[in-house]
Amino acid sequence: MPAPLRAPPGLLRALLPDTRCRLCAMPCRAPLCGACQCAYRGDTARRCPRCALRLPTRAERCGACAGRPPAFVAAVAWADYAAPLDRLACQIKFGGDALLARWLGGLLAQRLRQTPPGAAALVLPVPLAPRRLRQRGYNQAWELARGVARELGWPSAGDLLLRRRDAAPQSSLPLARRTANVRAAFEARPLAPGTRVLLVDDVMTSGSTAEHAARALLRAGAAEVGVAVLLRTPAPAQALA
Repeated sequence: MPAPLRAPPGLLRALLPDTRCRLCAMPCRAPLCGACQCAYRGDTARRCPRCALRLPTRAERCGACAGRPPAFVAAVAWADYAAPLDRLACQIKFGGDALLARWLGGLLAQRLRQTPPGAAALVLPVPLAPRRLRQRGYNQAWELARGVARELGWPSAGDLLLRRRDAAPQSSLPLARRTANVRAAFEARPLAPGTRVLLVDDVMTSGSTAEHAARALLRAGAAEVGVAVLLRTPAPAQALA
């Protein structure tokens, strides 16, 4: 009796998905399956051009930015921090999923392409304090930044913006205490005159981290600082104007 035909192992690996979707757990080759990519491709909501908060229909910018614009000139977000996408932020921040972070950085870069065009910028991550970096093993913002830079073909660096001191995680503090928590927390190495910087992070809530990081970069010689975040925490409706 002839032996049954067997497909070469390499062919089986090529035909069968070897990963699962990070949201629905269906077998797929990309970090998100095709169905989840279609369902959660990032929203097209109108957002404040300065801080990326979702805006009501007729507003041009949020009330906070209208009264006191931030140090960064613009912000772009891929989507709001809400279920189920908030699980992606948890996986790249606490799950050590660097592959997912870089892949999501590519999606964030695609959102950047939809904004008014600008000259290439130096892509920098929001840094972690050394102790937290040792605990976590990697900086998820740097992996996001690498994905953004690769997709756009822009330069990137992971050691030009530093945390001068350790502090409590922003996510563990109420909004009222977040500004003081990151005040004077950042230091930037000198930048070439005229350098445009794109600062990348996973989540923006109060904007305090981006604000103080941008101030440090401007002191170091940056011509301007823009911000790109994967997810933006929505503000209460009454905070918008």
